[in-house]
Amino acid sequence: MIEEKKTKAQRDEQRRRDEQKDRRSMAVYSAIAALVVIAAVILMFWNSGILQRSMTALNINGVKYTAADLQYCYNNIYSEYANQYAFNPNASVKGQIYDQETGKTWFDYLKEETVSTLTEQTALVSLANAEGHTLSEASQAQLNSTLTQLNSSWVSYSFASRDAFIKTNFGPHMTYDRLVELMTQGYLAGDYANAKLDAITHSDADYDAYYQEHTNELDTIVYTQFTFQAQPPVTDEAGNTIEMTDEEKAAALEELKPQQKALAEEVKAKLEAGAEPEALAEEYGDQIYSTALSRRTTASNASYSSYADWLLDPARRAGDITLAENDTGSACYYYVSVFEDRLRDEEATHNVRHLLVRAGSASASETPTQEEYDQAEDEAAQLLQEWKSGEATESSFAALVSANSDDTGSAQNGGLISNITPTSSYVEAFLNWSTDPARREGDTDLVKTEYGWHIMYYVSTGDPVWRQTVGAALKDQDYEQLTSDAVQGWNITQGMGMNFLAP
Repeated sequence: MIEEKKTKAQRDEQRRRDEQKDRRSMAVYSAIAALVVIAAVILMFWNSGILQRSMTALNINGVKYTAADLQYCYNNIYSEYANQYAFNPNASVKGQIYDQETGKTWFDYLKEETVSTLTEQTALVSLANAEGHTLSEASQAQLNSTLTQLNSSWVSYSFASRDAFIKTNFGPHMTYDRLVELMTQGYLAGDYANAKLDAITHSDADYDAYYQEHTNELDTIVYTQFTFQAQPPVTDEAGNTIEMTDEEKAAALEELKPQQKALAEEVKAKLEAGAEPEALAEEYGDQIYSTALSRRTTASNASYSSYADWLLDPARRAGDITLAENDTGSACYYYVSVFEDRLRDEEATHNVRHLLVRAGSASASETPTQEEYDQAEDEAAQLLQEWKSGEATESSFAALVSANSDDTGSAQNGGLISNITPTSSYVEAFLNWSTDPARREGDTDLVKTEYGWHIMYYVSTGDPVWRQTVGAALKDQDYEQLTSDAVQGWNITQGMGMNFLAP
């Protein structure tokens, strides 16, 4: 009997343990299930964009911006630097170093620029509203044109909807209404700033003083350069890719170097013997990788040259010649350079208006046919004749441009392009016409370029290069002072939404 009771007691105890174990298991499973549900809800909220559109990422003196707002601004700044090849756009900017000394990445820098840009914009809008400043007629027209393009571009780019176009180009959590608000804010800030800066005048003494203080950056360097390149071929005669290991590429490069260096030394010797650069450019023809005769560049731009120390040496004199080498690893370049002058550039700048009649497709990859060029020329000639038959004034030309030009970038302001110099990066025919010393105000002509036919109108000769450059620098200083004063005493804080900013 005693043994039987003990066994029953043991069985009861075991049953209680099993029940406790089951309850613990159920609790664990319930907890796991709850976590799965919570994770699913978080994912749902994340994908919906509610967090990115509602959680504060930046608070600028009481004006709150979400992660979606910052993403829009960040994307614009990213594109500007990417277009300048400041970093590799095919790799994450989080892994690309901006400052070697501090270890700051490009993502860190672009994020700082985003915060700075939004802060300045917010400050300018605050001032504009306080002073009752509204968009000028020109800025309102530009904004209207931008919004019109926004509402039609999604069709021409084959997007399923306007919202799909916006999410792809302005951030996955951006809405149309918020985008319009941000664009309008940007136009108002810019319009207000320009109105304030245009009201500021600087004396001739201000210009001279600034130039003297920054002469090492602003002086124009004039020099001639012959470039010889040693680089292993990447394709064969049939156009097939040549497969080589890194070691094979390095060996091939070493074999090519002596020949190109010998050519460079040969040209240098002939220059030292008195040969004319123009004659050498013709004599060596396609043996030269590139030729720049009497190139003009600012000293600040010249500082990026592989032989900048030689080029910018104060002791440099006209006729000095050097041979410099730059081995990039995949290619080696030999530069033969002739120093010509260092000066304050008195070359005049030029202001023109133009109307583009595009030849053929808008695609840059498709070369227009002769028939398409002829059609564009006929249309351009008719438009020019239409203008000549009317008032034939600059304002009527600007109106003609706004209504007909295929260059949407300049059509908004009547085709005006200012401060053109012989070193500006416009297509050759356009540049040559614009900078011709014989050009007079009111001159018109038809000019053919790779894009089609341009109806040209010469507006005026502007300030010399040095003065125009200094004017832009002084304006930058004025802008910095304007925004610095505007944010004095402001409180700027970052919120949790900043973590949602995507690189």
